[in-house]
Amino acid sequence: MVYPEDWDAAVVTEARFPLDGAYAAKGRRYMREVRRAIEAYWYATMEDPEAAALEVRRVASAVNVLDEAVFCNQHGDAYRSHRASTPLGRVVMGLELIRNCEEHSPVLFDGLLVPGAHFGIPMSMGPTRLRVVYDWSRYADMPDDYVNIDASAPEPQKRARGEAQDAYRKEVEGRPVVDTLFDAVNFFQQLDPQLVVEAPPIVRWAFAESTGLESLVEVPDTDPQMDPPTQHLVYRPTGLDLYEVFLLDIACHNSDRRSADWPAWDKTMKRRKVGLVHQAKNRNPPGRAREIRFRLIEDGKVIGYSGITEESHTLGEPWAERTRQVSNDVGRGYVYFVRVGETEVPLQRSGNQDVEAAQDGRDLLADLPDAGDRPGMDIPWLKLLEENPDLYLPTRARAASPG
Repeated sequence: MVYPEDWDAAVVTEARFPLDGAYAAKGRRYMREVRRAIEAYWYATMEDPEAAALEVRRVASAVNVLDEAVFCNQHGDAYRSHRASTPLGRVVMGLELIRNCEEHSPVLFDGLLVPGAHFGIPMSMGPTRLRVVYDWSRYADMPDDYVNIDASAPEPQKRARGEAQDAYRKEVEGRPVVDTLFDAVNFFQQLDPQLVVEAPPIVRWAFAESTGLESLVEVPDTDPQMDPPTQHLVYRPTGLDLYEVFLLDIACHNSDRRSADWPAWDKTMKRRKVGLVHQAKNRNPPGRAREIRFRLIEDGKVIGYSGITEESHTLGEPWAERTRQVSNDVGRGYVYFVRVGETEVPLQRSGNQDVEAAQDGRDLLADLPDAGDRPGMDIPWLKLLEENPDLYLPTRARAASPG
């Protein structure tokens, strides 16, 4: 793999919170530790979940040193205020939760890293390995003894400050681990450009394989991760922590963020999907029409409807929409209807983005039952669709679904 020739390190023209003296020296040292640990984590994703968790704990600890021992000590409340007011700063605060719980909690939490995609890495002298893409655990899935705060404990004994827990929930949980690590790098480099180092050299190979270890008696000559053990070890390049991190190509895909200069993939995709949802909402749904079967009632108010799509006289997939979206669709000429016996009574807009199914002076929508807790038709499902574009888009125009 060859780095792009035009790759450039992050450029910051003015230090927001410049470091000097001992703070600057410590800041440079622990920024190097962040780089070393990110590289180590990257290669640990080829091993096992425990190896990955051990290395990512190193990153969280180094980030905490930069945060508390360096920037907090030199710049105090002004720095803390800035950190809490920016998304990247809140990522740093969220990583504090990991550092504190991993280093101080007696509980071993095996679910800290959630495995996602697995990419095969062919080896010329051994079986194919897998690189795993890990996401951070949801806060709700963490054990109580891992994160709970004893209100009576003095601040130094608390494993997780409330603001760190809040930051983790808002900026870290469920995100790709690599994205959050590079967010932390970006945050500190934007504070003081002296933490930015040179662009990396060209590296053509992400790793080397070896079986000739007879002279290296201190290194085991088998890989214990293999079953049965094989005469096969993988080496990674050294010395790259002296340069800006550009993760080497280990069966990489477009979704892998490999540089702090690159945007966070998950947030980029979220923005893209928000755009797709907006487009889909401005086009008619698929199918000939939608039959409304239930009202979605929250706190005594109708907030939406759910039902089944009708496609050429056959019933298709279930759907759920807010009242405003139903009204907008009807305004574009799409048919929503209430069935009474063999009769289909179409909806009409009734002003202020309301709708009605008028028949003999009655609004038939008022006679529909509440969806209650019917799976795929109820309010929790509506809100799940709203929170997850990948689930919502297929219920709208199919052309809008991401490929």
